[in-house]
Amino acid sequence: MTSSVNTREERSTPKGGLKDTMSLKVYVCNQDGTPLMPCTPAKARKLLRVGKAKVIARCPFTIRLQWPCEGHVQEVTLGIDKGSAVTGISCVGNGESLLAAEISHRGDVKEKMQARRLHRRSRRSRKWYRPRRFLNRASSTRSGRLPPSIRTNVEEVIRVVKQLPLPLASIVIEDVQVDIARLNNPALKGSQYQDPTRLDENLRLACLMRDHYSCQQCGKRDGRLEAHHIQFREHGGKDTLANLLCLCEHCHHQLHEGKITLKLTGVSGHLDQVAQRTMQGKTHLYATLGRTISLSTVFGYETAAYRKYLELPKTHSIDALCIATLSTGEAVPVPQTNIYRIGFRPRQTRRQYHDLPRKGQGRVRYQVNDELAGFRKGDVVRVKGRYTKQINSIYSNGYLAFKRVKGEPFQARPRDCQLLERGRTIIWERVA
Repeated sequence: MTSSVNTREERSTPKGGLKDTMSLKVYVCNQDGTPLMPCTPAKARKLLRVGKAKVIARCPFTIRLQWPCEGHVQEVTLGIDKGSAVTGISCVGNGESLLAAEISHRGDVKEKMQARRLHRRSRRSRKWYRPRRFLNRASSTRSGRLPPSIRTNVEEVIRVVKQLPLPLASIVIEDVQVDIARLNNPALKGSQYQDPTRLDENLRLACLMRDHYSCQQCGKRDGRLEAHHIQFREHGGKDTLANLLCLCEHCHHQLHEGKITLKLTGVSGHLDQVAQRTMQGKTHLYATLGRTISLSTVFGYETAAYRKYLELPKTHSIDALCIATLSTGEAVPVPQTNIYRIGFRPRQTRRQYHDLPRKGQGRVRYQVNDELAGFRKGDVVRVKGRYTKQINSIYSNGYLAFKRVKGEPFQARPRDCQLLERGRTIIWERVA
């Protein structure tokens, strides 16, 4: 893990030419651990210098006051753009973005579950008397059970939200992409629609999702995809899902220029099915987050329309910013600082604990180095007084191993390392 500042990405701001007056924030917790509003680095240095605060987290940098401070805080709204691979979050308060981050979810859970299933099957084949046990586990038969991969995806968002060092007053989550009530009646305008003559965003997304985000003419998946009217509007075609087809930009232009023809005839070649991407595990997510904080939802097409009205680029963190400000319409500048990238590190990283059988020894256990000179895997250390690293492995030759980054050490002896934080499974990395 590193907390170095990378090169900033150029991001456009909302209409009106708002200037970004934000600076780096230092997050503050009260003596009892209750989050307070963030302060400036200068004020944090003064509090640390006189002993009125101490550092409790280095990324995001958070201090805890050493006296019971009055808990007067402003309302902070958390916007969540829930995705399967990446989830964007944005905390908005006092007319600015106090924290923005993108959560990169683990994608190895499903593969690990499959590997475990294969190992159990292989072991059961060697032990002929061992019965199958895939239906006698309470976790597999109870009502409302979530598969491990989906549950992990949802729990990662919950864990990050609980760690946010800000006084959250409300949470807004993007629920689904499509509003079913408007599929056959696009005349129902959602909030923030500024151009009613364009194709309804709800129908366009429904068409793309029904066709699995691929061109139905050439099969292309990457690039710009558009919704094509099978029966042209000038010929009486309607804005309905049955009359739409997903095409890439090139095929769409070629079709209207008469250079190609569709491989299908009429609308009968497509099923008029309801295209809706539901967020699996959302019931568990809403129930858990809504226990202590006010929670509301918005539709995905509303977020897309609002973002396009503000002329902002498409990123998960910017979508989360639009979600947080959609109901109020507050013009909040796109953040240029206080941006983080969040990842996860499993505590158990080894699947196999035994080597192949050896003659006269049987199955030999791998040498697992759990600790070296007081350091354990997952600990955050400062290497040679300069680099902030997380221990990924402990070598048998007496070295601590880190993630390989060009120009930085990838291993070091314990005497060159200073412990900063004990094993962390949630990895925060400051981007800007």
